[in-house]
Amino acid sequence: MERLWEGILEIIKEKLPEASFRVWIKPLKFLGIEEKYLLVGCPNQFSLEWVRENYEDVFREALEKLGVSLRVKLLVSEEEIPRPRQVELPYDPTRLVGRRLSQRFTFEEFVVGECNRLAYATCWALANQIPEHRIVYLCAGTGLGKSHLSQAVGNHLLFQNQKGRVCYLTAEDFTAHLLRALKNQRLDDFKEKLRRGCEILMLEEVHFLAGKEFTQKELSHTLDYLYDSGKIVVFTGNKPPQELSKLDEGLRSRFQAGAVIRINPPDYQTRLNILRRKAQKQGVVFSEEVLEYLARHLRGDIRQIESAVIGLVARSSLLREPVTLALAKELVQEISPPHSRVTKDFIVDLVCRHFKVSREELASRSRLRRITFPRQVAMYLCRRFTSESLEAIGKIFNRDHATVVYALNAVEKKIRHPGPVKYQVEYLCREIEEFLQEDLAKDTEEAPEAVRLKISRKGS
Repeated sequence: MERLWEGILEIIKEKLPEASFRVWIKPLKFLGIEEKYLLVGCPNQFSLEWVRENYEDVFREALEKLGVSLRVKLLVSEEEIPRPRQVELPYDPTRLVGRRLSQRFTFEEFVVGECNRLAYATCWALANQIPEHRIVYLCAGTGLGKSHLSQAVGNHLLFQNQKGRVCYLTAEDFTAHLLRALKNQRLDDFKEKLRRGCEILMLEEVHFLAGKEFTQKELSHTLDYLYDSGKIVVFTGNKPPQELSKLDEGLRSRFQAGAVIRINPPDYQTRLNILRRKAQKQGVVFSEEVLEYLARHLRGDIRQIESAVIGLVARSSLLREPVTLALAKELVQEISPPHSRVTKDFIVDLVCRHFKVSREELASRSRLRRITFPRQVAMYLCRRFTSESLEAIGKIFNRDHATVVYALNAVEKKIRHPGPVKYQVEYLCREIEEFLQEDLAKDTEEAPEAVRLKISRKGS
């Protein structure tokens, strides 16, 4: 029967474009024959409906060509279809407590750039048990890679067959387990499992602990034991510990006991590298023109970038045409949020207020430190949050292209290491990001129904 399936695939492969076959047909699995039906497994419900609507006739023609009187029956069979890397890294419940780790989240799959280099290096050292810090707090917005790095540590330790167990929980998981143990009078057993049974604790989304006083108290006691025992602890949150509201000061202090590392949104070069990697995973090669356009205009999180690549491959497959710049522009227009009101003037005003300087001083020929540093930061932020060219940014400050390049390199070099410059730039970036979120929410409320529908689809 396996030969029958191989014959069907060979016929379909000749009929369809390579991209269509790779995206929609190759993931399907032959599940067997039942009565007059050829059972075919689809990875999810969306795949099933798409294949049924677009390729059922192709399957019927292939069966007729082979002289087989069977009909295709499509089934959702997520459990029966092996996941990538599953054979390499099997789930071992004796060594993994809590949630199952995603097999996609490995160090090899993580794209390193200036925005996340320190976080990557720290987690790599943790996983190889050569850390300067055994406690790490990864801080980032949604979709910027903090969960990827956290789980990469656990996957690496499990893959290397290290002794000891890995515990991976979200803050909500921890709360639920704690309350269940309390209700069943098994609180001591729960504490023992975490404190003595695990070599590494990964606790995600700790911002959800806000206001949960009992949970915070018990977690503090557990962390004290883990810290004293020299065990590895990795936290993730959407804000630095000092900015989390409704958090006990003792727990906040424990979160800050190690390295607090922020992951910033991907810069242009990192976005470019992510696009290349994601396209490669899809088995396609985008032209440099398409890559550069996407990298300039997709300024959201990594999930948006991945979605864009998958969307382009799917469109190319359906339209039976290569991925062109026109196709990329069409997709970006649909998936990008409404145009932001963050402009170079907005950024200059923000920098002036923060550093207490005037626009005239920034545009002057002054080389005083209190002027040159804010000027460089303003150039960096304009480059990061707007689509202005280097020449256009230079004109704001009466500087040339080369001066802007020097300023960008100077700021990027300084923010690689903890210090006043890094913290000031991160603060200004957060101010701009919060404005962007508020701007998007406002546009969504005021937008006509068609635009709101597009935005809601993007969010889902």
